[in-house]
Parts: sequence; C-alpha cells; structure tokens
Amino acid sequence: MKKIIGLDIRMYGLKHAGIGRYTTNLLDELTKTDSFNRFRWVLFVRQEDLPKLKEKYQDKFHYIKANFIHYSLAEQLFFPLIIYKAGCDLVHFPHFNVPFLYRKNFVVTIHDLIKHYSRGPQTTTKSQFIYYIKFFCYQLIIKNAIKRARRVFVPSKFVKKQITNHYQINPKKITVTYEGASDKFSILKFQFSNKEKEETLKKYQIERPYLLYVGSVYPHKNIDRLIEAIKTARKEISQINLVIVCSRSIFWERLRKKISSAGAKNYVKLTGFVPDQELALLYQEAVSFIFPSLSEGFGLPPLEAMASGCPVISSHATCLPEIYGKAALFFDPFDPQNIAKKIIKMVKNKKLQDQYRARGFKKTKKYSWKKMAKETFREYRLVTSNQ
Repeated sequence: MKKIIGLDIRMYGLKHAGIGRYTTNLLDELTKTDSFNRFRWVLFVRQEDLPKLKEKYQDKFHYIKANFIHYSLAEQLFFPLIIYKAGCDLVHFPHFNVPFLYRKNFVVTIHDLIKHYSRGPQTTTKSQFIYYIKFFCYQLIIKNAIKRARRVFVPSKFVKKQITNHYQINPKKITVTYEGASDKFSILKFQFSNKEKEETLKKYQIERPYLLYVGSVYPHKNIDRLIEAIKTARKEISQINLVIVCSRSIFWERLRKKISSAGAKNYVKLTGFVPDQELALLYQEAVSFIFPSLSEGFGLPPLEAMASGCPVISSHATCLPEIYGKAALFFDPFDPQNIAKKIIKMVKNKKLQDQYRARGFKKTKKYSWKKMAKETFREYRLVTSNQ
C-alpha cells in the first residue's frame, strides 16, 4: 500500500510572498519527479485556492479543505483533527506554524530565524502587550516544530548554522535545499517589445533610470537607510530613481510617511503588487537591483534579478554572501554613505554593470526549483522508509 504524504499549502500563491512562491514551485516540481507515483498525495488547501489547484493539478492530488487562518487559535486546535483524519504517514509544513497538538510524523521548512533577531515594538503595528503575547507563542511553536520534526529543511547553510546553534540539535537533521529563480524571469526566454516596455513603465508611472527593490518593507528590510542612500546618491546622479515593488505589508503607510518626511516623493515610487510577467520587465529595464536587507534566510529577489539580466547591489548581511558570492556588489547595510557609494559606482559604470550581469547569469545556474524539489522528495523517501 502506498504511503500518504500530506502537504500544507494554505500559503499557496504569490499573495503569500516568498513562502507562497516556495510552495507553488515545490508542488510544480514534485509532480515532475520520476517517482511521484510512489506515494499518495494529499493537499490541505483553502477554499479560495481549490478551483485553481484542481484545474492545474487535476487528479494528481487529493484535496482537503482547511480554511484556518495562519497563526490563529483555530489552526492550533482544529487543523490537527483534519490531518489525523486524512491518515497521513508524513506531513510537510512549509512554514514554522506547525500545530502544537499534531503528534505524528512531519517535516518542516524553516525559511529563517528573522523574528528571533528583528524584534521589539518597532517591528509591529500592534500594541506592545499583543506583540509580546504573539512573540511568546511564536517562540513556543517554532521550537516545537524544530525539535519534533523528522527533518528540517532550510534554504541556506547560514540558517542551518543558526538553528543548530540556537536549538542545540543534530545538524544531520537539517537539510539545506537552496531555492531558485523561476524560468519566467529568464531574459534568455522572455524578451519584450519597445511598446510593451513603454506601456508597462507608464502603467506604474516609472521613469528611467531607476534602481529596483522587490520584497516586503518590514523593518529588517532596511528601506529607511536605502532612502537615505538614494537621497545622497542623487547629489552625484541627479536623475536616478528608486522603485519599490511590494505585494503586501503592514508597514506600507509607515514607509509612505518616511518617504514624505525625507522629501523623496519625486524619486521614490511605490508600485504595490506587480504580476510576474510585468515584474520580469521591470527587472530587465532597471539599471540595477538593490537589496539592503539586514537579515535573510536566502534572498530570492536578487536571484530573480540576475536571471533577468539585471546587475545586483546587495547588503553583505547574514546569508547573502553565501548565496550570491561574486555575483553581487556588496555594501554595509548599516551605512547609508557606503550604500550610496556602491549605487554611484554601479550606475556610472556600464562596464561594471556588464561584469555583474555576466556573473549573475552564471550564478543562477547553481540554483533551481527542480533541484530543490528533488532533494525534498529524497528526504520524504528516507523518512517514510524508516517508519
């Protein structure tokens, strides 16, 4: 009898940012593995995603509705009952929020430990009382997930070392599965006409030349210092603009106020959500991609930029030197003057842009979602074979 693998995909789709992209690509690539039919597969899904998933994957999976909000009490109390009823031999949770009451075999993906280090009242829009209750619950739940999981998947060696040191667990339990840039961002496969370029830039009211940032605007993303750096860089490159693409963030209004108070409204553009096809175009048309983050588990957007032929300027914090190597021009994320210096260096030197563009292309070949899924599937087989 085939063993049953359950996948919690309640965070499926780009509306869930990086975790949604990870989940989507994992599913897509799992269905292509040679031994996919070795198991029976169950997806725990939200009702709103069910029609799209059934149309896309048809009978490759069995679908079970699980309309529980993430980080909610209902998720902790009632989701385990649905999983138990499904009779799974192994469940993969793609995020740390594993129900505390689920006591059967599972594996978990821990994308980072950012909340361990980027914390305090300044990292929330809630009251301090609510924040500290949520932070206490977070600590309990992620510790339970890491300690009880049969395997812990992480996107970098940096995160593996963090978890090993913080929770004192056997490093052999942790598997590094690097992520990858989707083919939809490849400049080798997708070229845009001049008409498409002009219409898209006009749609988002973007003026060339511009630097591009893609991601959330949480405090650890360090956007405040980036705005200071752009303001400084414009003293030497007066026409350079900054475009910030962010699908969702509770800190959106806070950032708007920062841009206004810095007198940067004329050259810092907030676009909101941008579909992947248009995002690929924005990558291609940017003079450079910039990533000022103070803490990452992998750092996917710069890899997408590299695949799109966009040279990358990046913070040298946490895992980023491990992931990008010599394919990015690094700066000190705590020093706006240093950030500005590297912006000026890249923007004014087309030869340097070409150099980092070539390095970026080469670096993207190291990573792929296909490889990530195969390594994940291998661990499913190892874990279930020992049951």
